Formats: sequence, C-alpha cells, structure tokens
Amino acid sequence: MSENWEIYADWNPWHGCTKISPGCKFCYVYRQDEMYGSEISSSECRKTGNFNLPIKQKRDKSWKIKSGTIVFTCFTSDFLLKDADAWREDCWLMIKRRPDLYFYFFTKRIDRFLECIPDDWGDGYDNVLVGCTVENQAMVDYRLPIFKSLPIKHKSIMVAPMLESVNLSPYLDDTIEEVAVSGESGVNVRPCDYNWVLSVREQCVEKNVAFRFHQTGAYFIKDGKLYRIPRRYQLSQAHKANIDFRIGKYMVPENVKFEWSDDVYHS
Repeated sequence: MSENWEIYADWNPWHGCTKISPGCKFCYVYRQDEMYGSEISSSECRKTGNFNLPIKQKRDKSWKIKSGTIVFTCFTSDFLLKDADAWREDCWLMIKRRPDLYFYFFTKRIDRFLECIPDDWGDGYDNVLVGCTVENQAMVDYRLPIFKSLPIKHKSIMVAPMLESVNLSPYLDDTIEEVAVSGESGVNVRPCDYNWVLSVREQCVEKNVAFRFHQTGAYFIKDGKLYRIPRRYQLSQAHKANIDFRIGKYMVPENVKFEWSDDVYHS
C-alpha cells in the first residue's frame, strides 16, 4: 500500500552496520548484501553515493526530494553507529537546511545519542523523529529509560523484530508519539505471536499512545497456529488486521503536525 505514496523517500548516507543485540541476528542488511553479491562485508560501514541526497537539486534547481516528504534515514545502517561519527555532522547540517522535510531514523544505539547530536540541538529539531528499537524485554528495560531521559521532540518506539511479549507500559506517556510493532522478515527467522502484538496494542490504548502494526514477519503465530507469510504480503496482512490505534492519513500518527497535500497519494 505505502509503495504508492510519494510522501516517503529513502536516504542512506552510509551502508553497513555491526550487530550488537539479539534483534540483529538475521539483519536484513546482511541478507540483502548477500543476495546481491556484495564484495564488501556488511559489517564494514561506508559512505554511499547518495550521501548528499537531501540537498541535491534537479536541473531546474528544485530539490530532488520535494518539500513535505518523510525521509527514512539510514535504514541500511544505524544513524548513531560509531563508525560513522566523522560523517554525521554533515548530515545534521543537511537536515537543518531542509526544515521542510521530516527525517525519521531509528536506532539500537540510543545510549550513544548525546555523543552524536549537534551543538544547537537543544530539546530537539522540529523535523527529526527518533525511533528507539527494542526487540525483547531486556532491551526494553535497558534502552527505554535512556530514551525517555533524552531531549528529543519527536519520539517513537519500534518493537522490531518482536521476539517475545514485552511490557512497555512504564515508558508510555504523551512524550511517545507512536509505537510500531513488526515481526522478523527473512528465511528461517524467529516467529512473532499475534498475542504479543495485541498485548502491546492494549498497553498503548490504555496510555492513549498511537499504535501501528507494521508487518507480520515471515513466521506468524495466530490462535496457536504457525503461518508462513510471503514477503510481499507481510505489510498488507498486518494492515488487514485493522488494529492500528490513533493512526491517521498516510499511516502517520494523528498527533503529528506535518502537512501533506492529497496529490502525494496515488491508489
């Protein structure tokens, strides 16, 4: 569904990442690199040819990424990866230069956040949403207290890949704009149980926090039965469950104040 929406763009200023926690075991970056026969190790971080994408212009001097776009940032690495410290300052400058874009990155390295922000960060940039990724209760209880303490204007919790039932309730309040849940994609990966998903939804409803069931993953348990979900259906099957809460137009939380015109969507 979202593949028809022009409000989204991908910006991967660098590629490659090191595995640091259980959620990294079947990392899709490693899997895709292997699929395409990359000669460079997936753990080796390197700048990409799209490093300057947010400030690239067309021949008519208009931006290649048009105003009002949500920019998925560094999804083939981690924006807070230590190996990329030398390049991140330039990225912040580009993000500042494009206040008309809404940059979204998620990280498993939220404990490095204060080391990685620019001097003028203050309580956060208006156009940056930071997602803290957690995959099990141990990571919930380690990362989310850090996340909650940080000066960030727009915060999202990404439970992905969801490896077990988790309790987010102690960390949910009006400072969290959204919780998203995803199963694990790939071959021979770990299953996601629908009961775990519903439990997180219940926690979000109780705290009035937006909830989105993003994707089922490759192996999905419902009513005690294990299903194999082909990759092309993992997003649509999650959407068909119709359990999102406080998610508005364009699959964006209702409380996000960012304007899009109707012509960005093509059915």
